[in-house]
Amino acid sequence: MAEWVEVAQLGELPPGTMKRVDLAGRRFLLANADGQLYAVDDLCSHEEVSLYLGCLEGDTVKCSLHGSRFSLKSGLPLDEPATEPINTYPVKVTAERIYLLAKSPN
Repeated sequence: MAEWVEVAQLGELPPGTMKRVDLAGRRFLLANADGQLYAVDDLCSHEEVSLYLGCLEGDTVKCSLHGSRFSLKSGLPLDEPATEPINTYPVKVTAERIYLLAKSPN
C-alpha cells in the first residue's frame, strides 16, 4: 500500500521550478507549473535521461537530450522521439509541506 511521504517544503519549489527527489531507490521529478504542483518519473521514457536536466514549459517538461516533451498532468509524450508515457503521482500540500503518494508503477 502506498503512503504519503514528505518530499519538500513549499518554499523550496517556487513557480517555474523543478526538484528531483530520491525515494527508496526511485527518482521523481516535482514541478511547480504556475502554482500547480506535479510529480512524475524523473527519467525520460525514450533514453532514460533525467528530466530534471530539461526545462519546464508551462505544464510540460522537455527532455534535454532529444527534446521530447511530456504532459505533467497525464505523463503522455507530446513530441517524438518519445512514444511511451511517464508515470504521474498524486501530490498534496499540508502546512507548507509537499507530500508525494509514491505508488508502484503499473
